[in-house]
Amino acid sequence: MSNAKVLVRGPYKAGIARRLQVVTAAVEVFGEFGFAGGTVQRIADRVGVTPAAIDKLFGNKEQLLVAALEHWGSLTTEVTGPDSRGMAMLEGFRNLMSYHVHHPGMLALYVTMAAEASSPQHPAHAFMTERYRRTLETMRQIFVDAVAEGAFRAMTDEETQSEAEWLLATMDGLEIQFLLHPSFNLERSFGLFLDALIARLAPVPALAAQG
Repeated sequence: MSNAKVLVRGPYKAGIARRLQVVTAAVEVFGEFGFAGGTVQRIADRVGVTPAAIDKLFGNKEQLLVAALEHWGSLTTEVTGPDSRGMAMLEGFRNLMSYHVHHPGMLALYVTMAAEASSPQHPAHAFMTERYRRTLETMRQIFVDAVAEGAFRAMTDEETQSEAEWLLATMDGLEIQFLLHPSFNLERSFGLFLDALIARLAPVPALAAQG
């Protein structure tokens, strides 16, 4: 059996590159104008292609939106660490805030779609509701794992659920403040919040507990 690597070249490689170009532009346009205002023409203009060329790549505008959201999800997962758990993932959120500061278009897409997709008729409704469900479960597991690691005190299921909800709400709220007021120090504010959360949930030292 040959061990030669298969190289991707020619039209196929060019097609992958073009898809990424279009998705990147779609992230910016949907983030700025929403789904209704973010027309395929606007996206095509930024890439330098025709709307027909985009439709040929993605099928329709709805599928392009899903591709843009999936791209955003993949990037944020890489930033926080795809295999991280517990405290490592919690600390990874600091990196995520820094990433948002340097890539506000990605954050704008998320915030815009989260608001628009509350309508069941919105093409991103299923994606965003499932994303929120999975994100909340992931955050709950962070606290469960942190307890198992010994980084946090023992917590009930109700407490881990509440902490997850508060963490997600805080992150969303701070991100919105940053988008509305770019001078807002998102990294510093979230860092202070996270430091306070870690201190609040830290295990009680043995000597203090005995005293």
